[in-house]
Amino acid sequence: MEAAVRRVFPSDHFKVADDQWLISAIGTAKDISDKLGVTPGNETGPAIVFSMANYYGRATTEVWDWIKVKAEQPSA
Repeated sequence: MEAAVRRVFPSDHFKVADDQWLISAIGTAKDISDKLGVTPGNETGPAIVFSMANYYGRATTEVWDWIKVKAEQPSA
């Protein structure tokens, strides 16, 4: 996956951990998945691709815990 991220988004990624990246790109999560070769039938391997509409600033642990809970809730 790292090779794909560096190849497809050479200046638009941030490595958070050995197997986690933040990518700045225009397109849907499926578009990014296709470009990285994650979509079934491609060879890069498994991954989870999601989009965020907004992010900004600093937060306490409580804020991040809240975000985690909300992200795990089923969509309305």
